[in-house]
Amino acid sequence: MDATAAYNFIPLPDKILPADLDAYRKDLLSDDEVRRHKAFRAFLNKKGNLSGHIDLDMETLTPLFIGGNGEQPFSPAGRVILPGSTIRGMVKNLLKIVSCGSWRGDEDVNDRHVYFRCLMATKKDPAWKGDLHKLYSNRMIGMRQGKVVRNAKTGFLARDKRGEYFVYPLLPQHAGRRILIGEYEDTFNVSVPVKGASVSWRDDTAYVITGSQPAYRLKRTRQAYEAVPESRRRTLGKQFIRYYSLRDADWSTNHRIPVPEAVISDYIEDTNRRGVDLLEDKGRLPAEKAKALGAGFGDDIISVIPCGYLERNGEVTAFGHGLCFRIPYENGIMDAIPANLQQDTIDFATAIFGDKERWASRVFFEDGEPEGNIEKLETATAHPLLQPNPTSYQLYLEQDGHKLKHWDAPEGVKIRGYKMYWHNKMSDWKATEDEAKLTNVVRKITPIKRGSHFHAKVRFQNLSELELGALLTVFDLAGESEKAAYKLGQGKSLGLGSIKIKATLHFDTAEFYTTLFTDGALAEPDSKTDGSKYLTAFEAYISKNGLSRCWEQTMRELAEMLDWHHADTTKGWSQRVKSMSGNVQTGDVDERFINRDILPGVDEVYNG
Repeated sequence: MDATAAYNFIPLPDKILPADLDAYRKDLLSDDEVRRHKAFRAFLNKKGNLSGHIDLDMETLTPLFIGGNGEQPFSPAGRVILPGSTIRGMVKNLLKIVSCGSWRGDEDVNDRHVYFRCLMATKKDPAWKGDLHKLYSNRMIGMRQGKVVRNAKTGFLARDKRGEYFVYPLLPQHAGRRILIGEYEDTFNVSVPVKGASVSWRDDTAYVITGSQPAYRLKRTRQAYEAVPESRRRTLGKQFIRYYSLRDADWSTNHRIPVPEAVISDYIEDTNRRGVDLLEDKGRLPAEKAKALGAGFGDDIISVIPCGYLERNGEVTAFGHGLCFRIPYENGIMDAIPANLQQDTIDFATAIFGDKERWASRVFFEDGEPEGNIEKLETATAHPLLQPNPTSYQLYLEQDGHKLKHWDAPEGVKIRGYKMYWHNKMSDWKATEDEAKLTNVVRKITPIKRGSHFHAKVRFQNLSELELGALLTVFDLAGESEKAAYKLGQGKSLGLGSIKIKATLHFDTAEFYTTLFTDGALAEPDSKTDGSKYLTAFEAYISKNGLSRCWEQTMRELAEMLDWHHADTTKGWSQRVKSMSGNVQTGDVDERFINRDILPGVDEVYNG
């Protein structure tokens, strides 16, 4: 079976298309501010002579929601508007695509390491699970002197007053202490939850609960457990809780292991982790209490919590709750992007939108002002507005149809491209009763109705002919047929945010610069013009740089993804672009997730 999703990917270009500003790259990327300014002025004097604005007439084709006032749409001063910053983000992203842009880890993608865990894999499991289990086992378990040993060790994760983290390792003789769940319950007169994970402190000892089971399955004593033959003990499930005393650790400053900031950042970004969060969990013990109970760390520490960790070259490479925690792939997301797309070539998006301190943006986006009264839908809880989930590598990475490639595949991997969302007229955005109970992943929203109209302006200043051609290409995607619609705001995966945009080009005239005000208002030029010559020049420039083939594919697939008429008229369209459902926690998961079925490409989905 094929996977389905509300999104798909526009493929990456063969290489970066350099903007005409790239001819000045050596000077523009210099640390010498005077040199940079001189080079930029030289470019403007030679080519940057086009200024004006683009009128945008916008109509919502589906309900639209842009947050800003809690559950209400963005409405400063009580009036619903489309923020210029949101329009800017959409245009810049599309400009990257249509102009074969570069990829930067600090701007174009959240460069991080994806986490995974695969404890078991039987012969009956899909092949991918065996591969992932082998990868996980090789990281967590090693061989030393012919014996199987755990690479994962146990210690206490500590945070200091500067916000830095360290792991204090346990002394070797104290690394494997366990107690039966049943025995624990009887000893402390508590009931361990059927599900869940936690850290519980009893005096100076932390009890690490990684999961449990119904009471009727628990053995109450060691004698009862040992009476079960070893061959049958696996069938008992989880029976033990690990525990560690503060007095069991090596608190020497010389022996503590630093946790790099990047490892902390990756841990925070692992949104698929459930259960104990070692950085936020209430199981952290304040330093004053820990020291009173026997911890021997210095005055710089403010809290501790037990953890499992992996170490390499004197640094912690991963950590988590228990000894079978989620670990990151060795390769990060940027490692799946071709090196020739990560070069410092100045692409059109960077040239036009600016490069931080080096040169300013030459496009400016006004807010979308409403035309008439903007009506709202009723406030309701929406389906979970989920974030990108690159753990599903069968969806996010290019696959060859044979052995599935994960992020650490030895032959190397490549991301599928720019993620975009399909239009879906059947925008069933309201949560079910069961979803509404998941208060940590759902929220109430108040979308505005379809058929709402807005007007905005994109002002541009000192653009070259090629730069203007690239910018106009974004607004020309509809063509004469006007089939294309854009995506704006939140809830795109739910069918929200489809919007029709009609763009009209205007140039500033000489009169505009001599007469700033007319009848007390800012003067507006009326030089409506045809931008076809700039579009043609830009397309010819693409051909000159040897990118016609991949650009034509990009534009075709982009047109398919933006085709509103197809979504409006094609029978069964909503099923083609429906997100696969499932709740991992309850075990109710679409079998296509279990099998890791591959997501078809744009052409395949569009053409059925």
